[in-house]
Amino acid sequence: MKGVTRRQFLRSSSPGLGLGLAGGLAGCAASMKGDFAPKSGRRVVVIGGGWGGATAARYVRMADPSIEVYLIEPNKEFVSCPFSNLVLSGLRTIESLTQPYDGLRRRGVKFIHESVTAIEPDAKRVRVGEGYLAYDRLVVSPGIDFQWEQIEGLPAVKDTVLHAWKAGRRRSSWPGRSRPCPTAETSS
Repeated sequence: MKGVTRRQFLRSSSPGLGLGLAGGLAGCAASMKGDFAPKSGRRVVVIGGGWGGATAARYVRMADPSIEVYLIEPNKEFVSCPFSNLVLSGLRTIESLTQPYDGLRRRGVKFIHESVTAIEPDAKRVRVGEGYLAYDRLVVSPGIDFQWEQIEGLPAVKDTVLHAWKAGRRRSSWPGRSRPCPTAETSS
């Protein structure tokens, strides 16, 4: 099977993005309590504002600006994890790896800086806090996270584990290491 590039995928799928709710939910979504942004047209919801989610949101808007795109991401800035090891080694600052989402906003991407609590595929909506957001198409790109509870004793010492897996600000408790090092625990 030949691989499909992102550009080929977007060209072939953008005409059909979001046509799934022509009847069903379109009429009842606005009347249900908790709908904090009733749909008025085609909508793509993207969960996660990292490399994958931000790229998906950008290219959907570029392919068809009439599609409403919501990006749900708890953090208000993007921190580049692939280069966070350079912060640990002192070659870069965490600020040099941190970018606002202004470019996506300029393209018309709407943001919700919260966490998704559930995906309801049958209702074509995602739960965010007490409310929900309906979608026609959903992109799920939440990134990675540690499962601290998987190793006995690790949750108690997780703030002292130096790593560059997730970027953000945190103070290391290693002897002689008091500068910020990249993790996501306190990135916002």
